[in-house]
This record gives sequence, structure tokens and C-alpha cells, in this order.
Amino acid sequence: MKTAFFIFFLLLCSCAYHSEPENNKEFHKVSQLSELEGVYKNKGNPSGYLSREIWSDSQLVIAGKINHETIEFIEVIANNNSITVKAIENGCAVYERTYTEGHDFKVNDGKIIINRDAYLLSRGSGDVLVGPSYEQVTLGLDTNRHGKSTRSEYAAGLVLFLLPVAVSDTKETEYERVSDKPTGFGNCKNR
Repeated sequence: MKTAFFIFFLLLCSCAYHSEPENNKEFHKVSQLSELEGVYKNKGNPSGYLSREIWSDSQLVIAGKINHETIEFIEVIANNNSITVKAIENGCAVYERTYTEGHDFKVNDGKIIINRDAYLLSRGSGDVLVGPSYEQVTLGLDTNRHGKSTRSEYAAGLVLFLLPVAVSDTKETEYERVSDKPTGFGNCKNR
């Protein structure tokens, strides 16, 4: 009886979540970074912002450099082993950053891995979970050549040192590609 109760208790403490757009497409295996060039809508399907997946650093938001909700498009420009990414509002670039393969991201199986964090005990102050956790953001193109992201998060441990939990969360998002080629949006400060 104790074993059955224990198994039932563990099942109550576990959850898995997966969300994806309607008519979700698989990732297309990108062979060259130049395949990613173009302009993408920032607002994703079913929800979320491409800019938030690329620039998840809250310090950019706090400093007022990025407002994910007002960014309309993301422009991607490839140059050899680097990618320049621009946030576009009202027809001009409000923020841009260049990322270098091997330093800022890696290409694995035709997809870009831009964020990979693993924590042994805690994700920082204020975290109610004590235990290992892992998160990864993957970017690329779907088979229709639209932008696609997958955010995967996994954690196991004790909540408030009392309740054992195991959690898995995967979110797939599509970002409409509005142009196959960069349009050369200028910097807003130069206007």
C-alpha cells in the first residue's frame, strides 16, 4: 500500500507540456548560414516573440534597448561564419548584434543552438526549485522556410524543500518570413 501511495504521489508531482503552431512543420536542415538571411515577423505563431528568443537578456529590457512588444521585424544578415541580427521598429533598426559561430552559437544537425543553460542546484536567488535544470533554445527554418524556434526546459528536484517534482516544457514557435533577402534597414539613430 505504501508503494502504491508513493507512486501515485510521484505521478501527481510530474508534468510535461508541449505547445506548437497549427500545421507545425519539422526543422529544415540548414547547410549554410546564408539560408537564414531575410526578414521575419517578430510576433510568433502561436505566441511569443523571436526577439525574446534571441535577446533573452533582461538587462537589455531594463536598459531600455529592447521592447519585445514593439519590435515588428527581425532582419538576419549572414557573413561567412557570423550572423548580424537587427530588431526593426517603424522601418529602422533599434538594436543590432553580430553573433559568431563557435563563440555565440553552434550549428547542430542543421539548426542553430543559441542558448544552452544547465544548473546543478538552483537557477538563482528566488528560485523555489532545488535540483538540476536544463534549458536550450534552438533556431532555424521549417520546411516552408519560415523561421522556427524550439525552447526546451527540464527540471527535477524539490519545491520549497518539500514537494518532489519533475517538469518538462517544450514550446515550438513559427515566425513568418516576409522577405528572403535582407532589406538593409538603417539605424534609427541615423535618421
